[in-house]
Amino acid sequence: MLTVAALAALLAAAGCGGGSSSSSGPKPSSQIDKTPVTITMWHLWSGEEGKPFEQALKGFEQKYPWITIKQQVQPNTDNDTFDPNLVNAINGGNPPDVAMPFGPDYVGQYCSSGLWEDLAPYMKADNMAIGDFAPAAITYTNVGGHQCALPSLTDAYGLYYNKDLLANAGIAAPPKTMDELMADAKKLTQRNADGSIKVAGFVPLNGWEQIGPGDLANAWGAQWFDSSNTPQFAEDPGWAAALRWQKQLIDFYGYDDITKFYAANVNNEFNPSNAFEKGKVAMMFDGEWRTAFIKRDTPSLNYGTVPFPAASDHPEMYGSGRVGGTIIGIPKGAEHPDQAWLLVKYLASDTSYLVQMANAVGNVPTTEASATSPDLKQPPQFDTFLHVWLNDKSAFAPPTQPSGNGYANLLDTFEQKWQAGKISDSDLQSALQKLDQDVGNQLSQGSAP
Repeated sequence: MLTVAALAALLAAAGCGGGSSSSSGPKPSSQIDKTPVTITMWHLWSGEEGKPFEQALKGFEQKYPWITIKQQVQPNTDNDTFDPNLVNAINGGNPPDVAMPFGPDYVGQYCSSGLWEDLAPYMKADNMAIGDFAPAAITYTNVGGHQCALPSLTDAYGLYYNKDLLANAGIAAPPKTMDELMADAKKLTQRNADGSIKVAGFVPLNGWEQIGPGDLANAWGAQWFDSSNTPQFAEDPGWAAALRWQKQLIDFYGYDDITKFYAANVNNEFNPSNAFEKGKVAMMFDGEWRTAFIKRDTPSLNYGTVPFPAASDHPEMYGSGRVGGTIIGIPKGAEHPDQAWLLVKYLASDTSYLVQMANAVGNVPTTEASATSPDLKQPPQFDTFLHVWLNDKSAFAPPTQPSGNGYANLLDTFEQKWQAGKISDSDLQSALQKLDQDVGNQLSQGSAP
């Protein structure tokens, strides 16, 4: 676990992000109204994760005994229904007082359209700033200068590696560059007698476990948009470099072989037959929660974690990665906004709550105090993700747009074609230019997640 001094130094080095905003919405009262009241909250904590959430909420009830929380647990489906249903509730004039989705995919609309209230007045009144969190927090809670959400635990991503497989292959240390990742992946790959893949060194396919569009390109520091919000897939050479790296490794496996391996294992991501946990994959891009899965499913697995490698010509990117997770806010029209703010503030910043939930569900706590708390009990491999969260180049991806993040589906489709060899290397640049145009057109028309 990070020491307090080490983490404090990281935070100081990272600096304090911030954003200002103004709003015509509710303003905080100068005095706390302690009249007994019931507020409603939509969230997704259920099943095994619902139990510690219930327990952690007791701290709020003890701190604010005049406020009763009426929890309305929403279905946690593969296709997000939380956000569309919430938008309908807001537009129908029947919103909850507090909303807590597991991801920020709709935060662009929430902030830019006023569907969620501006929290800036409440934060100012309580001497709270977005700089109290890691710099990456602002990338998925503030859109267009409107601070309509706060983080409450987060995900962070890095590289998992099987220490035994690396040692058997004569690899002394995990890769730090993309060149090393390529070489190690090839060296670690084992094949069956019929030529099929027995152990994959690293699966580079989009959608394998958690790897998505942009995660490879981040190693080259590739930008999604320029300062005028123009797509940069063709203009930033990092995208072409990342795609060519990916295709080179796919070609090493053979597209048919690696897609068969993918199909045989992709449905085991969240069960004890997970390919990494079973030693079928030597290295894997994944989130911090895998440490909890391994502890539960395969505690004897000899593994380590490090930040995802960076391109040799972009060493400054080492240590950064994709982050983002649960957010919390006050929907427009909430009946009890002042009391809702007390719950939002508690879920975003109360050290005891954040540590308790981080220990229970294995997510990254989002404040300095919670990340350095002696009560945070996580395995040493968890430290990697605390560092990624705090890195000043880490960010949520795809970048949040006022009209939503649905534009990223165009990149997904592009990458599927590229992986399958349906776009030739000689046509890559022109295809990326077309992608820029398509994304720009979709954003101008107002896309949705």
